[in-house]
Amino acid sequence: MDNQLQRGFVFRQENCVGCQACTIACQIHNELPENVRFRKVDRFEVKRGDDEVDVWLTHSCMHCGNPACLMVCPSGAFTTRSDGLVVLDRERCTSCGLCVSACPYDAIAVDPRDGRAAKCNMCVELIDQGQQPACVTGCTVGCLTTDNINQVLKGNVHASKAGVGYHDNLTKPNMVIIKERV
Repeated sequence: MDNQLQRGFVFRQENCVGCQACTIACQIHNELPENVRFRKVDRFEVKRGDDEVDVWLTHSCMHCGNPACLMVCPSGAFTTRSDGLVVLDRERCTSCGLCVSACPYDAIAVDPRDGRAAKCNMCVELIDQGQQPACVTGCTVGCLTTDNINQVLKGNVHASKAGVGYHDNLTKPNMVIIKERV
């Protein structure tokens, strides 16, 4: 299982400045309406010594190993690719909304233009061409990338499935946080 390809996001949380360039790049690439976001950036205040500092978490679909959206969708609109990416066939979506309420990461939106579910597909059209997703290339500080998270977890002592505002759960989310500072 450790050698199995499971593409996911790798995030250096300590380097993120909360600029939301990843969100904007995603929105432009996917031609999303103003009120639909596939990638979000949340701010958390964390106590460090006597001070409180801002810590940011960028997140989108976690391309879970046990995706709740896939399990609850009555139309079979969600599938998992061989590289682990969870993709949505919007043409099969019946607008029931079960996936929206089932996702623990608030990663599925309803597109107001047609009422159907919409979500991050990690820019599979770019991935299939050997490129990185729009959010990754849009990140101005280089704290976001994609990789085989099984290899990252195995080969990097600073890699974790936990970070400020993020933790592993039953859906087996596929994002890794790199933490080099204690």
